[in-house]
Amino acid sequence: MFEKLQTFLEIDDEARSSAFALSQLLAPHFDRAIEEFYATVQEFDINPNVTHRTVPALKEKQKQHWLALFHSRFDDNFFSSISRIGVRHRDIELNPMWYVAGYTRLKMAFVDVIVRSDLHVVTKGQMVKTLDKYIAIDMALALSAYDAVILD
Repeated sequence: MFEKLQTFLEIDDEARSSAFALSQLLAPHFDRAIEEFYATVQEFDINPNVTHRTVPALKEKQKQHWLALFHSRFDDNFFSSISRIGVRHRDIELNPMWYVAGYTRLKMAFVDVIVRSDLHVVTKGQMVKTLDKYIAIDMALALSAYDAVILD
């Protein structure tokens, strides 16, 4: 199933290479983007588990997640990690609506970095496509795990 999803999303060697380059471009901006993300989550009071006490650990986990995603070979360890994320979101009663909306907030910050970079426009377009592919596989797997736990 996971191979089929990767094929469907056209995650191939070219996409993996682009994902690595994307991680190099975005990594210096992760802290700011994630800081702004959690400030917004707290401002909108999306989940009571996101508090001043939990945010520092959440920020670090978020940063490590993005690095792992962009460097992933989509092996069993990666899929297990994503499943745990889905289960954790279910456990803290995070509405999938907010999960998707949160991902979109981070994506907007990352696209802004890409657009503002000095890269050629074609390279920027490739990076946005790669970002979309990787976000799609990550969300699909997390929400599938989230859903599977709910159905159990």
